[in-house]
Amino acid sequence: DYGDYSAWQGTPGMKSSDSTITTMSERPTSPETEIVRLQIKARRKTLQQYQKMQTKLVTCNLELMGGIQENENDVHDKVTALLEQYEKFRGAIGNIRNESEESVRCARVLLEETKEKTSADLESLEKEYEDLERKVLERTNECEVLVKFKGTDKEYHLRVARVNELRLELENLTTEQKTERTELSELVERHHTNLNLGTDKRCREIQANLTATAVKNIPDSLRELAQQNRVMKRELLLHQESVYETEQEIEQLKEDIRQLQKQFKKKSRFVTAASTDICTPDTELSLDIPTYKLLPV
Repeated sequence: DYGDYSAWQGTPGMKSSDSTITTMSERPTSPETEIVRLQIKARRKTLQQYQKMQTKLVTCNLELMGGIQENENDVHDKVTALLEQYEKFRGAIGNIRNESEESVRCARVLLEETKEKTSADLESLEKEYEDLERKVLERTNECEVLVKFKGTDKEYHLRVARVNELRLELENLTTEQKTERTELSELVERHHTNLNLGTDKRCREIQANLTATAVKNIPDSLRELAQQNRVMKRELLLHQESVYETEQEIEQLKEDIRQLQKQFKKKSRFVTAASTDICTPDTELSLDIPTYKLLPV
């Protein structure tokens, strides 16, 4: 007991020495002291048990914390994956819902259009059916009337023949009308053509008369100037024609020169001095130089 008490006194936080323990052991004990010592011993054992239990609990808590941490990581990964999958599914569901709503809306619009179209078609068909039914009734009544008339009238065949003759006459009259209409159309077109030609001729005559009247009324100086302009215009046209003809002649001469050069190259070995004419001082030369006479202005 004293050894345990001395060990209890040697625990950290207690300041005592061997001399003190010896002094305490040498002192006479009393019942109260023994009771206190026993209480201290019991408290110490309880404290040791609590410390062991604390160590065990701390170890268990650490193990539990490690397992919880691992489970938390796994659960976090799984939850993250599930959340990502949920976001994907939610987006896909939203798109599908939007597409389905759009499809439903288009289907409803198409259904309404089809209903309207079907209603219109049904109305038109009902109208056609009513018209056909009315025509059938009319034809039936006509047939009944004809049957009754045929049975009662003795001159039915003569009247049918007369109706056929009248129908043939009507067809002939229709053909004649078409022919007459075609002829009238041709006559009208020719008349319009002649009228247009006469109108154009009359317009030209009026323009000529107006021009002549205007020319008579203009001063002599302007008339002479106009006459000079006409003469100069005519001269310009003649000069242009002569220039064009001269250019054509030049081109033809160039072509002839090229042909002669080719022939000269081919036949140069057959040319002799006797083939050329030699001019003497007494030989008369006549130069054919074109001259242009200007018209009087």
